[in-house]
Amino acid sequence: MRQVMTGLLFSLVLSGCLHNKLAGTDIDDTSDTRAVLDVVNQYRAAVEHRNAQGIIDLADESFRDDGGSVNPDDDLDYKSLFTALPARLQKLADVKLDLTVRRIEFDDDTKKARVTYSYQLTFKVPEYTARTQTENDIKQMTLKRVGENAWKITSGI
Repeated sequence: MRQVMTGLLFSLVLSGCLHNKLAGTDIDDTSDTRAVLDVVNQYRAAVEHRNAQGIIDLADESFRDDGGSVNPDDDLDYKSLFTALPARLQKLADVKLDLTVRRIEFDDDTKKARVTYSYQLTFKVPEYTARTQTENDIKQMTLKRVGENAWKITSGI
């Protein structure tokens, strides 16, 4: 009887530690994950609508991004978003961004979240060709907590 009670108590403790998962993912369903996913979805929609101001509104003033390369020509900071993003987005047409969040990791000490996502971006650059271009990859976006349950992008666009 003692072993049964110990096993039952152990099961109850473990079940208390388990989190509900977001549908179709291994991501814990918490207010923070939902808030971060909301920012990521707003980002996706802003890219598809070529809405530079919408992307800027999601960025924190500490934003810095190296464009995934060592070439400083594609680096962005918060200030350069205001000129670089509109110029870049203006060149595109028929933009579609499929984005799948794979993992969200939180660092309570730094109040940051790292989102690992895969994406497929299809677009046209009419200035150069009428053919649809496709880009796909796995990237990381970093966000910073800026309020009770608000997040802003600090890199990874």
